[in-house]
Amino acid sequence: MGVNIQFGKWGGKKMTTTIRRVLTGMSVALIAGTLLSLIAAAQQMPQTTKESIKGAPKITTEKLRGVVLQAEGNTLVVRMSTGEIKEFIVPESRKFIIDGKELSVHDLKVGTKLRATVTTTTTPITERTTTVGSGTVWFVSGNNVIITLPNGENRNYKVEDHFRFNIGGEQATVHDLRKGMTISAQKIVEEPRSELKTDTVVTGEAPRTPVSKTYLEK
Repeated sequence: MGVNIQFGKWGGKKMTTTIRRVLTGMSVALIAGTLLSLIAAAQQMPQTTKESIKGAPKITTEKLRGVVLQAEGNTLVVRMSTGEIKEFIVPESRKFIIDGKELSVHDLKVGTKLRATVTTTTTPITERTTTVGSGTVWFVSGNNVIITLPNGENRNYKVEDHFRFNIGGEQATVHDLRKGMTISAQKIVEEPRSELKTDTVVTGEAPRTPVSKTYLEK
């Protein structure tokens, strides 16, 4: 005996909509489950964080004096108070306070007396990289150890004697490791560097009378 089931126009549309909703719900659940699995696996993988730690800055001040021997373009030749002659390539942004007025290098005259105060700020910075991870010892020989990560990947490491692993809350060296042990470890690498900031203020007085060649040669 056959059973003949027919769906009317509206009944067929309702059934199709219901099936789509069920399939959509299953797809969302599947995607959500996959994402949660990936997130969980990622969280178990070695995590690396980086930070810059600044120390106390050191400030030094240097005072220089000299007389302009030649000014041409952005090139300035100055006889320093020590008697040494120095050449400076002056950027357009550099300003000189001469007799209370702000001038550029192009406005300087031969014979202008200059006084410079150079303030240098040196800030020590430590670049710290911290890596935290866990896994299972797959192989160990001397200072070489292969760790199986939570995602099943094997990684080979050469470990220094001073490095410590955490095994069930106890500290252990690479020589204490055995195949099958579950371990966690934290590696910290610190690289020092210095950040320099220089601030230069130049003041002076323009010559009151034309400067003779004999004066400049003194």
